[in-house]
Amino acid sequence: MSATPGTTRDIVDQHIQIDGLPLRLSDTAGLRDAADDVEHEGVLRARAAMQQADRILVVVDDSRDVDLQVLMTRLPPGVPATVVRNKIDLSRRQAGTVTTPMAVEVAISVLTGAGLGCLKEHLKQSVGYETAGEATFIARRRHLDALNRARERVLMGKQLLVQQRAGELVAEELRLAQQSLSAITGEYTSDDLLGRIFSTFCIGK
Repeated sequence: MSATPGTTRDIVDQHIQIDGLPLRLSDTAGLRDAADDVEHEGVLRARAAMQQADRILVVVDDSRDVDLQVLMTRLPPGVPATVVRNKIDLSRRQAGTVTTPMAVEVAISVLTGAGLGCLKEHLKQSVGYETAGEATFIARRRHLDALNRARERVLMGKQLLVQQRAGELVAEELRLAQQSLSAITGEYTSDDLLGRIFSTFCIGK
Protein backbone atom coordinates (compact mmCIF):
# COMPACT_ATOMS: atom_id res chain seq x y z
CA MET A 1 0.00 0.00 0.00
CA SER A 2 1.08 3.56 -0.64
CA ALA A 3 -0.26 6.91 0.51
CA THR A 4 0.56 8.33 -2.92
CA PRO A 5 -2.59 8.33 -5.08
CA GLY A 6 -2.52 6.66 -8.48
CA THR A 7 0.55 4.52 -7.80
CA THR A 8 0.76 0.76 -7.90
CA ARG A 9 3.50 -1.84 -7.90
CA ASP A 10 1.50 -5.06 -7.83
CA ILE A 11 1.05 -7.29 -10.87
CA VAL A 12 -2.51 -8.55 -11.39
CA ASP A 13 -2.80 -11.93 -13.13
CA GLN A 14 -5.94 -13.15 -14.83
CA HIS A 15 -6.49 -16.53 -16.48
CA ILE A 16 -8.74 -16.46 -19.54
CA GLN A 17 -9.68 -18.75 -22.40
CA ILE A 18 -10.11 -17.81 -26.05
CA ASP A 19 -11.93 -20.55 -27.97
CA GLY A 20 -10.48 -23.12 -25.55
CA LEU A 21 -6.98 -21.65 -25.60
CA PRO A 22 -5.80 -20.95 -22.01
CA LEU A 23 -3.93 -17.68 -21.55
CA ARG A 24 -2.58 -15.86 -18.53
CA LEU A 25 -2.66 -12.09 -18.70
CA SER A 26 -0.51 -10.00 -16.37
CA ASP A 27 -1.45 -6.36 -15.86
CA THR A 28 1.65 -4.38 -14.86
CA ALA A 29 2.64 -0.82 -14.18
CA GLY A 30 3.50 1.23 -17.24
CA LEU A 31 7.11 1.72 -18.34
CA ARG A 32 7.96 5.33 -17.66
CA ASP A 33 10.27 7.47 -15.57
CA ALA A 34 9.15 6.82 -12.00
CA ALA A 35 8.18 9.83 -9.91
CA ASP A 36 8.59 8.09 -6.53
CA ASP A 37 9.90 4.90 -4.92
CA VAL A 38 6.57 3.06 -5.15
CA GLU A 39 6.23 3.68 -8.87
CA HIS A 40 9.89 2.77 -9.37
CA GLU A 41 9.25 -0.59 -7.71
CA GLY A 42 6.24 -1.12 -9.98
CA VAL A 43 8.36 -0.48 -13.07
CA LEU A 44 11.00 -2.95 -11.86
CA ARG A 45 8.36 -5.63 -11.33
CA ALA A 46 6.83 -4.87 -14.71
CA ARG A 47 10.18 -5.37 -16.45
CA ALA A 48 10.75 -8.65 -14.64
CA ALA A 49 7.31 -9.93 -15.66
CA MET A 50 7.81 -8.86 -19.28
CA GLN A 51 11.09 -10.72 -19.51
CA GLN A 52 9.25 -13.93 -18.58
CA ALA A 53 6.34 -13.32 -20.97
CA ASP A 54 5.71 -14.98 -24.31
CA ARG A 55 4.32 -11.72 -25.71
CA ILE A 56 3.96 -8.15 -24.51
CA LEU A 57 0.78 -6.21 -25.19
CA VAL A 58 1.58 -2.51 -25.25
CA VAL A 59 -1.79 -0.85 -24.59
CA VAL A 60 -1.92 2.84 -25.55
CA ASP A 61 -4.64 5.47 -25.58
CA ASP A 62 -5.20 6.10 -29.29
CA SER A 63 -6.94 9.39 -28.58
CA ARG A 64 -3.66 10.86 -27.31
CA ASP A 65 -0.28 11.44 -28.92
CA VAL A 66 2.08 8.61 -27.99
CA ASP A 67 5.70 8.29 -29.12
CA LEU A 68 5.67 4.59 -29.93
CA GLN A 69 9.29 4.58 -31.04
CA VAL A 70 10.46 5.68 -27.61
CA LEU A 71 8.00 3.37 -25.87
CA MET A 72 9.15 0.32 -27.80
CA THR A 73 12.80 0.95 -26.88
CA ARG A 74 11.84 0.56 -23.22
CA LEU A 75 10.66 -3.02 -23.72
CA PRO A 76 12.90 -5.98 -22.85
CA PRO A 77 14.77 -7.18 -25.95
CA GLY A 78 13.91 -10.54 -27.44
CA VAL A 79 10.25 -10.62 -26.36
CA PRO A 80 7.72 -10.12 -29.19
CA ALA A 81 5.36 -7.20 -28.68
CA THR A 82 1.98 -6.11 -30.03
CA VAL A 83 0.70 -2.56 -29.85
CA VAL A 84 -2.96 -2.42 -28.81
CA ARG A 85 -4.51 0.93 -29.71
CA ASN A 86 -7.48 1.36 -27.39
CA LYS A 87 -10.19 4.06 -27.42
CA ILE A 88 -10.64 4.17 -31.19
CA ASP A 89 -14.21 5.27 -30.42
CA LEU A 90 -12.58 8.61 -29.58
CA SER A 91 -9.80 8.69 -32.18
CA ARG A 92 -12.08 7.47 -34.99
CA ARG A 93 -9.44 5.00 -36.18
CA GLN A 94 -10.84 1.98 -38.00
CA ALA A 95 -10.80 -1.27 -36.02
CA GLY A 96 -8.48 -3.98 -37.27
CA THR A 97 -4.94 -5.31 -37.41
CA VAL A 98 -2.06 -3.76 -39.33
CA THR A 99 1.64 -4.60 -39.51
CA THR A 100 4.06 -1.71 -39.34
CA PRO A 101 7.89 -1.72 -39.50
CA MET A 102 7.84 -1.33 -35.72
CA ALA A 103 5.25 -3.92 -34.63
CA VAL A 104 1.87 -5.48 -35.22
CA GLU A 105 -0.84 -3.01 -34.19
CA VAL A 106 -4.41 -3.92 -33.25
CA ALA A 107 -6.96 -1.10 -33.05
CA ILE A 108 -9.79 -1.70 -30.59
CA SER A 109 -12.34 -0.05 -28.37
CA VAL A 110 -12.98 -1.71 -25.06
CA LEU A 111 -15.99 0.54 -24.62
CA THR A 112 -17.80 -0.48 -27.82
CA GLY A 113 -16.16 -3.87 -28.41
CA ALA A 114 -14.92 -2.87 -31.85
CA GLY A 115 -11.77 -4.76 -32.86
CA LEU A 116 -11.82 -7.20 -29.95
CA GLY A 117 -12.37 -10.09 -32.35
CA CYS A 118 -9.25 -9.01 -34.25
CA LEU A 119 -7.26 -8.97 -31.02
CA LYS A 120 -8.46 -12.47 -30.12
CA GLU A 121 -7.48 -13.81 -33.54
CA HIS A 122 -4.08 -12.16 -33.28
CA LEU A 123 -3.43 -13.75 -29.87
CA LYS A 124 -4.45 -17.18 -31.15
CA GLN A 125 -2.15 -16.89 -34.14
CA SER A 126 0.69 -15.68 -31.94
CA VAL A 127 0.73 -18.94 -29.97
CA GLY A 128 0.09 -21.21 -32.94
CA TYR A 129 -3.62 -21.75 -32.50
CA GLU A 130 -5.49 -22.34 -35.73
CA THR A 131 -9.18 -23.00 -36.22
CA ALA A 132 -10.14 -25.28 -39.10
CA GLY A 133 -13.52 -26.97 -38.86
CA GLU A 134 -13.26 -28.75 -35.52
CA ALA A 135 -10.78 -26.29 -33.95
CA THR A 136 -7.34 -27.68 -34.70
CA PHE A 137 -4.73 -26.74 -32.16
CA ILE A 138 -1.10 -26.51 -33.22
CA ALA A 139 0.77 -26.22 -29.93
CA ARG A 140 3.94 -24.29 -29.42
CA ARG A 141 7.17 -26.26 -29.05
CA ARG A 142 7.37 -25.60 -25.32
CA HIS A 143 3.80 -26.83 -24.84
CA LEU A 144 4.64 -30.11 -26.57
CA ASP A 145 7.78 -30.46 -24.46
CA ALA A 146 5.77 -29.86 -21.29
CA LEU A 147 3.17 -32.45 -22.31
CA ASN A 148 5.88 -35.01 -23.06
CA ARG A 149 7.50 -34.42 -19.68
CA ALA A 150 4.17 -34.79 -17.92
CA ARG A 151 3.41 -38.02 -19.82
CA GLU A 152 6.79 -39.49 -18.86
CA ARG A 153 6.16 -38.72 -15.18
CA VAL A 154 2.69 -40.25 -15.25
CA LEU A 155 4.01 -43.43 -16.93
CA MET A 156 6.80 -43.65 -14.36
CA GLY A 157 4.26 -43.25 -11.57
CA LYS A 158 2.16 -46.05 -13.03
CA GLN A 159 5.21 -48.29 -13.21
CA LEU A 160 6.13 -47.59 -9.59
CA LEU A 161 2.58 -48.28 -8.46
CA VAL A 162 2.32 -51.59 -10.30
CA GLN A 163 5.79 -52.92 -9.56
CA GLN A 164 6.63 -51.51 -6.12
CA ARG A 165 3.34 -50.34 -4.62
CA ALA A 166 5.29 -47.21 -3.65
CA GLY A 167 2.59 -44.63 -3.05
CA GLU A 168 4.95 -41.89 -1.89
CA LEU A 169 7.05 -42.23 -5.04
CA VAL A 170 3.91 -42.11 -7.19
CA ALA A 171 2.88 -38.89 -5.45
CA GLU A 172 6.25 -37.34 -6.30
CA GLU A 173 5.93 -38.32 -9.96
CA LEU A 174 2.45 -36.79 -10.07
CA ARG A 175 3.79 -33.60 -8.50
CA LEU A 176 6.45 -33.32 -11.19
CA ALA A 177 3.87 -34.01 -13.89
CA GLN A 178 1.69 -31.26 -12.41
CA GLN A 179 4.59 -28.81 -12.58
CA SER A 180 5.04 -29.53 -16.29
CA LEU A 181 1.35 -29.00 -17.00
CA SER A 182 1.37 -25.74 -15.04
CA ALA A 183 3.66 -24.31 -17.70
CA ILE A 184 0.68 -24.55 -20.07
CA THR A 185 -2.43 -24.07 -17.97
CA GLY A 186 -1.14 -21.70 -15.33
CA GLU A 187 -0.35 -22.14 -11.64
CA TYR A 188 -1.64 -25.37 -10.09
CA THR A 189 -0.22 -26.08 -6.65
CA SER A 190 0.55 -29.32 -4.87
CA ASP A 191 -2.32 -28.59 -2.50
CA ASP A 192 -4.66 -28.40 -5.49
CA LEU A 193 -3.39 -31.77 -6.68
CA LEU A 194 -3.80 -33.42 -3.28
CA GLY A 195 -7.26 -31.92 -2.89
CA ARG A 196 -8.33 -33.38 -6.22
CA ILE A 197 -6.90 -36.82 -5.32
CA PHE A 198 -8.57 -36.99 -1.89
CA SER A 199 -11.89 -35.72 -3.25
CA THR A 200 -11.93 -38.35 -5.98
CA PHE A 201 -10.42 -41.48 -4.47
CA CYS A 202 -10.94 -43.31 -1.20
CA ILE A 203 -7.46 -43.69 0.29
CA GLY A 204 -7.00 -45.85 3.35
CA LYS A 205 -4.27 -45.58 5.95
